[in-house]
Amino acid sequence: MSQTKKQAILDTALDLFVENGIDGTSIREIAEGANTAEGNIYRHFKSKKDLARQLFLECANKFRSAFEDAIAHLDDPEKQVEAIVRAIFDFSIQRKREFAYILVVNHREEIINKNILSKPLPKDLFANILEDGIESGVFRPMDSTIAVAWIVGMVQRSFTFIQQGITTLPHDDVVEQTVDAALQMIKT
Repeated sequence: MSQTKKQAILDTALDLFVENGIDGTSIREIAEGANTAEGNIYRHFKSKKDLARQLFLECANKFRSAFEDAIAHLDDPEKQVEAIVRAIFDFSIQRKREFAYILVVNHREEIINKNILSKPLPKDLFANILEDGIESGVFRPMDSTIAVAWIVGMVQRSFTFIQQGITTLPHDDVVEQTVDAALQMIKT
């Protein structure tokens, strides 16, 4: 199967999984959307679960790259947190489907298990930054993993409010206020 056909399958699966969920999407629908035969999907993926897993890894790697790019030239943990919060917002807009898919699949252990996850995960990079900030006294003592959950949850909810028109604030104002709130939450 050509890489182009494989990418068409991945793109179609991403659209359908985000729209209908993994369980609500059939291999037949993916094949029809990718303009290929069901058998072609099974030549590259063992099952729908395998396809969902590989798609998740692809999206997670893109998300991690966005984090790495955002902090590439920053040493200050506070500036790194600011950059990551902004990177989450940027990723959620520029790669809306991938972001939505990460949220859909994030807690499905049958899709993502510890053995298949690429390291470091985006949350691991973020937690390491927080730990460095805690160690240097920039951030207050806290569990870094829980702090990542607080901040990412805040960003996700803010993004949802923007997308659904719940807030009338301009996008840039929401980003700035979310960055400020994240830093206030973790600073000493």
